[in-house]
Amino acid sequence: MRRSVLAIGAHPDDIEIGCGGTLLRLIKKGYDVYLVIMTNGENWQCKTKNVRILEQEEASRYLLANHTFYLNCRDGYMQKDPVVIDQLSEIIEEVNPEIIFTHYHSDYHQDHQTTYQVTSASAKKRTLYLYESVTSKHFTPDTFYDISSEYNHKQHLIGLHHSQIVKYSQRNDSLYSRVSAYNIRHGLEIGVEYAEGFVTERARLDKLI
Repeated sequence: MRRSVLAIGAHPDDIEIGCGGTLLRLIKKGYDVYLVIMTNGENWQCKTKNVRILEQEEASRYLLANHTFYLNCRDGYMQKDPVVIDQLSEIIEEVNPEIIFTHYHSDYHQDHQTTYQVTSASAKKRTLYLYESVTSKHFTPDTFYDISSEYNHKQHLIGLHHSQIVKYSQRNDSLYSRVSAYNIRHGLEIGVEYAEGFVTERARLDKLI
């Protein structure tokens, strides 16, 4: 029986930034990977729906994701809507993932906060692994995954979201550098070159030993 993992992000690019390296390693270990994108990311200037979805589709192909679900919530205006909770609950039941990744609950971006709330309600008693975004606040991981072997591939994944690279460069900033900084920091915490960190919610020791 094949094992599956479900990664949930508010926008195209959130999953790749937060747990892209871990997903790349899990695929090599034989996991089936499924993605859920809550919004189309079209709310801000130079980020139309078509551009962002095309970028996500390219990233999904590079990840070798089995399927990408789009829930078409309104970017920037997400609500903890019972209809959306039911939609995500149905996906979780269909995929029956062994591992679920989603946003950390403390975040400056309202869509990231709401995605966590919807996921937590939809996943019920399942364990969640909460990943870091560039807008996360007070993120202190308790679980780490060595992504040193996949780091260059993760950087390539992020680059497939070209509109985001452009957005940061227009602000005299670099998305690559931001993500690299916390992957290096988490790597130092466990003695490797690069790592992704996660905060676990409802972790069950009896499932691990």
